[in-house]
Amino acid sequence: MRDLLRREWQKIRNADDAPSIGVSSWRLLNRLRHLTSSFVRGKFYFRKANWKGRLVFAKGKPTVQQRGRLELGQLVRIWSNINPTQILVGRKGLLTIGDGAYINGALISAEKEVRIGKNCYLAPMVQIMDHDDFGLGQRKGQNSSAIIIEEDAWLATRAMIMKGVRIGKGAVVAVGAVVHEDVPPYTLVAGVPAKPIRQLKAI
Repeated sequence: MRDLLRREWQKIRNADDAPSIGVSSWRLLNRLRHLTSSFVRGKFYFRKANWKGRLVFAKGKPTVQQRGRLELGQLVRIWSNINPTQILVGRKGLLTIGDGAYINGALISAEKEVRIGKNCYLAPMVQIMDHDDFGLGQRKGQNSSAIIIEEDAWLATRAMIMKGVRIGKGAVVAVGAVVHEDVPPYTLVAGVPAKPIRQLKAI
């Protein structure tokens, strides 16, 4: 918590308008009010999680249907700004979301296993489904295959990740891409189906 407060203070002090100490303190208090509200929401919406870090935040109203195992790391942020984040974990499913991950309005459905690494970013309307059931009456989980998204990956708006795919560390999936094959680390992919566009610099 101390590190979080320190980071928020630095963000305020580094702002373009260079606020005074008094204004900065007021902004920090206002920021703490929003963080407290998000923290309480996180505690409520993910109260059934099998394991979660001390600081899990939620904004808006996510849809959570948990029958299997849900594990959330530290400083996970699950926002529902544009449309609700939907988290569905089947009876035999496992969903793991790593430390520092930020999810805003994505659909994640795990009938077998979906693993999202540390510091991943999932933009609005991203779809991650480890099975072939699209609400057409198929038996859920009968053709499931795990999806692994390694740390520092970024999935842009409307990206779709198909079952059995591994997204490498630091990879970027472009807007609207449909990924049905593994993505190497630090690679930008785009298109339908998604193809490598260029290599990215490792940070």
